[in-house]
Amino acid sequence: MIGLNQKIKIQYMNITEDLKKFLDGEDDTKSQKRKSDVIKTIDKSYSLQKEEYKYTPLLKKINKRFNLFAENKNIRSQNSYSEIKKSIDSKFYILCIDGFYKPELSNIPQNISIKNYSDLSENEINLFEKIYQKYDDSKSDFFSSINSITHNDCLTISLDNNFKSKEQISIINIIENYEVSNFRKMIFCDKSSEASFFERFVDLSQAESFSSSVTEIYLSENAKLNYYTTQDFKENYHYNSINTFQRRDSISNFYTLSFSGSIVRNNLNICLNDKNCYANMYGFYAINDKCLVDNHTSVDHVDENSLSNEHYKGIMGGRSNGVFNGKIFVRQKAQKTNAFQANNNIILSDKAKVNTKPQLEIWADDVKCSHGCTVGQMDEDAIFYLMSRGISRKKSISLLLSAFSSEIIEKIVDDKMKSVFTSLIKNQLDKFNDE
Repeated sequence: MIGLNQKIKIQYMNITEDLKKFLDGEDDTKSQKRKSDVIKTIDKSYSLQKEEYKYTPLLKKINKRFNLFAENKNIRSQNSYSEIKKSIDSKFYILCIDGFYKPELSNIPQNISIKNYSDLSENEINLFEKIYQKYDDSKSDFFSSINSITHNDCLTISLDNNFKSKEQISIINIIENYEVSNFRKMIFCDKSSEASFFERFVDLSQAESFSSSVTEIYLSENAKLNYYTTQDFKENYHYNSINTFQRRDSISNFYTLSFSGSIVRNNLNICLNDKNCYANMYGFYAINDKCLVDNHTSVDHVDENSLSNEHYKGIMGGRSNGVFNGKIFVRQKAQKTNAFQANNNIILSDKAKVNTKPQLEIWADDVKCSHGCTVGQMDEDAIFYLMSRGISRKKSISLLLSAFSSEIIEKIVDDKMKSVFTSLIKNQLDKFNDE
């Protein structure tokens, strides 16, 4: 009898062979070499599969249901996206369909370059080649490896020196392919630039589908970036990896909302490579039915005087499953580091569950680091107290869940985004009371 570990290894070997065949059709020499280098690292991702995907059987599910090399077929007319465009409340927006950037359907500000990688000039290519696919997690994660090899084109976003936008830029990723969609982005923030992105995934597929998204972000000195992500995927499967590399005095703020999907996997990896870097990571997941949301985070403190804050909260109902795995690394050189990590969960049903694993690895001695997690149920005494004041049980639960989520909402500085996230969370929490 073949054991589970051996079965996984066979799956890896089969997919690796398919990836090698896939590269035969690559006509760009640079691209082919880059992608070939990724294949050489897949063995490492296999060795990490048992631990990193212990509670998320994504490979098993994907391998059974989808052809990872299925051809994207966009059959809708541009007019069919008019309703989606009407729902966009941002002045500036970027529209991508099944991994393809659509400039004719987008509206972008001045002093910012947004192109497909294949459309870059020689000078632009030289810039992006220095960082493109250098800081992603394809060496350690199998699905990032697949995305690095199979994505059709890469959306490149470049902010000029001192670029500052008061208007947020929406990134709308439309999933309509019935099988597999691969999204790839590279965001380069030059010195002293500031910007906010709001990334959304809109699922228009009529059947089960798998989508993967890998984003590389490079923050130059004194750059500041706010990045908001919302995920609502019906019954489909989704893999999302965001990889950020920060230089001196840069600031990053990440906010992630996850509400549904058969399996949703989020990787958020941040490298604080210089002095005086700041990173804030906030997440909220409210899931029901048989949904599984897995949040994996990693913050690597490389140099001194840097700070990171990380706080994820989750609510699980039905037969849902929440996973949180947070890692903080403090290197020997990273003295005067301040790192905070917390994960809090509420379970609303006997069949729901959560697996949480906060981790610290510290090689420096002059640091302030903390981590922790909590898992509990609704406080019946608090519910009783509210009901004794004339509030219904249903309303009492709603108020307590809203209070639980408010700590994440309060971290959002932008009033407009705070209002958007508050509304989205309220709508999701109302669903728990509809049961």
